[in-house]
Parts: sequence; structure tokens; C-alpha cells
Amino acid sequence: MFTRVLKHELKSMFRDKMYTFMLIFPIILSVVAYFLVPYLEKESSVMATQIITLFLILMNGFMFGAIAGFTLLDDQDDYVLLSLKITPINVNYYIGIKLFLSYILGILATFLIVLTSGFIQDISWINLMFILILAPFHGPIIALLVNAFASNKVEGFVIMKASGLILMVPIAALFLTDWKELFLVVIPGFWPARIISFEMLPLDFFLGSTWIYFIFGIIINALVIGLLYLKYKKRIAI
Repeated sequence: MFTRVLKHELKSMFRDKMYTFMLIFPIILSVVAYFLVPYLEKESSVMATQIITLFLILMNGFMFGAIAGFTLLDDQDDYVLLSLKITPINVNYYIGIKLFLSYILGILATFLIVLTSGFIQDISWINLMFILILAPFHGPIIALLVNAFASNKVEGFVIMKASGLILMVPIAALFLTDWKELFLVVIPGFWPARIISFEMLPLDFFLGSTWIYFIFGIIINALVIGLLYLKYKKRIAI
């Protein structure tokens, strides 16, 4: 069953040029990071380098979430989800595989960015693990956000573009280092951004330990995914 759903997902990704571009976009982004980050280190300020590195690390999960989100919209338009109700394949299982695949691809893409940007040279292995687990949650979140509120591709594209602002908010983690960071706790991307900033800034942060930020990050991301999934299920009546 898993293999069947996986084949369907891969066919959906490659049958449309837009999906194909989004699929290779993380590779393009990694090439950009390989040349851009060293250039900024030499020619620009430390803060500019940190902001760009943080943005690139968080960006990859977003792209795979967009792919998963639009393939789910395709399935809705093609009545795939409706047809699954009379097959042995559980609809929730089918959607779960799509979201899980976007998460796994996000992990690989995030590691590639960490590697090509040179950030891996400065980071501890435990914090690297935390980042690789938390940052790719953008994938399922974006996919569910698009499908929870969009009924077609046009609406989905608008929501996807607007949700890109979510990527900008966690950059504030580099500037809010005391109790004021509590204003960002509901933003899923804040938690990996804070762990990244632990490695970038020699400061004592409000909660003190990356373990605490990691645990809270898992909880917040899980809650957001759960709420969006309930909204999505209600919208498509599954």
C-alpha cells in the first residue's frame, strides 16, 4: 500500500513542470548557499550572513510542503480522495503518507543546505539533530495550511505566497533574546530558528537550553499540524 501511494505521489510531482521545478528548487538553493554565504562572510556584515543562512535553512521544508499541498489539491479536483472512500486504502493514511514524504524530503534538503552553506562546521551534532527534526515541519504545515483554506489551485497559490511570510517571522529570533521572544512562541519556525541562533550568537537565551526549545518546538509544531489537519478534514468531509 505504501509503495502504491508513493508511486502515485512521484507521478504527480513529475507530471507538472511547476512541481518539477519546486522539486529541484532545494538543489538550486543549495548551490546558491554554497557561493552566497562565503561571499557574504567576506563582503558583508555578520548579521546579514546570519539572516541569509537562517532563511535558507528554513526555506527547504516550505517548498516540499508546497508540492504536497498542490498534489492534495489535485487529488481533490480529480476526486481521488472521494474514490478512496470505497477502496481498502484509508484516506487518512493516504494523506499521512503525503505529509510524511514532504517531511522526509525536507530533512534531506535541510541537511544539504546546512552542508553547502558551511553552517555544519560551526554546529554541535545534537543541535544539528534538533534542527533537522524541527525545521522540516514547515512541509506538513504549509501543505495543510494550503488545503485547509483553499478549494482550488488559484486560492492555494495565493495562500502559499502569503504563508511565505511565516518564514520571515522567525528571523526575529536573532534579535529577541530575552523574555520578548515569548511573542514568537506560536510561530512553528521560531523553535528551529532559536536553536540555529544558539550556534550563531554567543548569548544566554531566555529558556537557557536547546533541549527546552526542542521539546517545546515538537509540542507547538504537533499542535499546529493537528489543528490544521482537523480543519482540513472538516473542509473536505473525511
